[in-house]
Amino acid sequence: MNRHFLSLNPGKTEIVVFGSTKVLQDLEVKGVFIKHTICIRLISVTKNLGFILDSSLKLDPQIKKLKASCCHTMRNIAKMKQFLSEKQMQIIVQSLVFSTLDYCNSLYYGANNSVIKQLQVLQNRACRIIKGLKKRESVEDHMKDLHWLRIPERIEFKILLITFKAIIGQAPKYLTDLLQFNSNGSRDVSLYCPVNLSAKAFATCAPRLWNDLPSDVKKSGSIEVFKSRLKAHLFRKSYNLY
Repeated sequence: MNRHFLSLNPGKTEIVVFGSTKVLQDLEVKGVFIKHTICIRLISVTKNLGFILDSSLKLDPQIKKLKASCCHTMRNIAKMKQFLSEKQMQIIVQSLVFSTLDYCNSLYYGANNSVIKQLQVLQNRACRIIKGLKKRESVEDHMKDLHWLRIPERIEFKILLITFKAIIGQAPKYLTDLLQFNSNGSRDVSLYCPVNLSAKAFATCAPRLWNDLPSDVKKSGSIEVFKSRLKAHLFRKSYNLY
């Protein structure tokens, strides 16, 4: 940093160490000195681009914030139900609730079941508000009617869309460099899936999800066509319609 005439601002600098509970418990370092008299202490929770990351990557703080935000928005939307049509309610929910629910949702890939379940509860509640359902009523048929993907498939949709953009050269180079084809580079050929990385890593999960796609989806000629075919595929997968 000195070479580039840069310096850290202690008041705006945060340091977090990510690892398992055991690694964090055994960690002896509690801070970093940037000058003889200035020490920046390690923290357990930080925020990057609005997404909250905790040191153990359990995502509990992020989910807590997300639930509070979505529930507050949905309570306000429910108060307007008598003045709006079902279609108008759907548009508002998708604009205000799903934009929050889907933000950085690819980071939820591989999260434990309790995280996915909490996200699914939020989507179910949004469906009940639109359809005027009681708390205990099933939402499955109504979700199909709204043509909504469930949370796991929404996460896969985001990852696969990023993957397609990387393959056609419309994603940042640092993502494109993580992917390579097994043979001639044709989009219907499988991507190489490394075995020495975490299953949650983009370089691992993106090839795995891509390789499982039907050939007609992978051969899509444009982003819009790919999104349409991918959603149709994931919709059938989400509701066991194959």
